[in-house]
Amino acid sequence: MSEISELSAHAMPNRLLQFPLAYLYDKPAVSACIRAEASDFVVVEELNFEPSGAGEHVLLQIEKTGQNTQFIARELARLTGLRVRDISYAGLKDRHAVTQQWFCFKWPIKQELPWQEWLIEGAKILQVVRHYRKLRLGALKRNHFTIRLRQVSDINALLVRLEQVKAGVPNYYGEQRFGINGGNLQLAERLFSGESIADRYLRGLALSASRSFLFNQVISARLVQRCYQRLLPGDVVQLHGSGSIFPITVVDDLLMQRLHNADIHLTAPLVGDGKVLVATEAAQFEQETLAPWQHWVAGLINLRVQAGRRSMRLIPEQLTAEVNAEHVLLRFALPAGCFATSVLRELVCYQDSARALAQMEC
Repeated sequence: MSEISELSAHAMPNRLLQFPLAYLYDKPAVSACIRAEASDFVVVEELNFEPSGAGEHVLLQIEKTGQNTQFIARELARLTGLRVRDISYAGLKDRHAVTQQWFCFKWPIKQELPWQEWLIEGAKILQVVRHYRKLRLGALKRNHFTIRLRQVSDINALLVRLEQVKAGVPNYYGEQRFGINGGNLQLAERLFSGESIADRYLRGLALSASRSFLFNQVISARLVQRCYQRLLPGDVVQLHGSGSIFPITVVDDLLMQRLHNADIHLTAPLVGDGKVLVATEAAQFEQETLAPWQHWVAGLINLRVQAGRRSMRLIPEQLTAEVNAEHVLLRFALPAGCFATSVLRELVCYQDSARALAQMEC
């Protein structure tokens, strides 16, 4: 059993169960099963740049099944003789899925790379291309999803719900961010209670999970208080399709119309150290919501984690459903860093076979 799963088994009660997240459209009445097989959940990365075709770095697009991102990075390091830290990638991808993602490492221009001879368990290399610089974490435009829903209890009701979901869902961080049984949150509690965590990877998991948890709590609270789709004085909004944010001093009809038309989106905090843009009524709302976790807030600030804002609304792109005799095939795309499970939870009450399998593997 891993250190993280031991934490969840022996430490405090699971915070994910203690603080369930509110729904935008009420809890779905339709049930379904996802990831009964790896091929039921397909993810394809789209980079936010075009490879140059020349340069001292090599980009590899790899399709993997039943393997996580770190495993592929270790295999590439073994095959090239490089260090694992020399292998970069744009994002982490789930093990229990079929995913196409990009990896990168520096390789001499005049030195041959015998990638056609490589054998990596559960993976195949789709293409190799040169680029002039290193692939950075987060260098994605979007991820494309193809998800098969099995054992759908009511297909007609699902299709009705689908039309609602097209308008957007709460941009929650998915449960995978928090580890098996919320174990990463238990790790965060230890960190913010004064325990030193020397392992940088585990420390990073704790910091990321804690910020994500607090972000989710603000969205859920606004849903409960019926101000998820209503501007408050002092709110900070984000332009659709852009990282640009700006504070709202006075709420007027024009801004409300822009929010309704999804030209702008409300944001919630990624807690950390930095300038606080939110003010007045919106700031008070966030402070009151996060009051039970002030030692987490203080810990993130003291550890110099950079503060930020993130959209509270997630609008799936090109969301379609193909109905077959035994399943429903969903297709959609999401901006980088957003979770397909956040779309699914508003659509159906799903049973995730892969999560159950992951718990058994601990």
